[in-house]
Amino acid sequence: MRQLHLFKGRRQRGVRAPTPLEFEIHCVMADIIKRWINPQWKGTHLPFGEKRPMPTAIRLKRMGVTPGWPDFMFVGPKMQMFWLELKRPRKGHLSEEQSAIAAHLIACGHSYLATSSVDDAVATMKDFGILQSKIELS
Repeated sequence: MRQLHLFKGRRQRGVRAPTPLEFEIHCVMADIIKRWINPQWKGTHLPFGEKRPMPTAIRLKRMGVTPGWPDFMFVGPKMQMFWLELKRPRKGHLSEEQSAIAAHLIACGHSYLATSSVDDAVATMKDFGILQSKIELS
């Protein structure tokens, strides 16, 4: 999708819209979850990946925080677990640690999705029953 500049001429080709930050994607997903989560499921965001002051990073590492865990965790009926990793479109990719954790979670029988698409995340979560089926993204 291309965006036109407000103060340039009529013959613009437009410029590509900036890639949204991972923070912005996470906020959109968090808003969708708050509004549409199935009451039988509980979920949370795991904020481990952001830049922090060194004393805070050392403290968290000492407390047991390890790299590679997905961004969102959901627990549902019958001990079901679903893990969601959201990446930045056109720029995001799984780190080595994230790939290793993903492989472990899948091997343990958990459901896992890594995507850069909110639409894909919502559709998958609807299929698993995490989000109510009446949600429609426009």
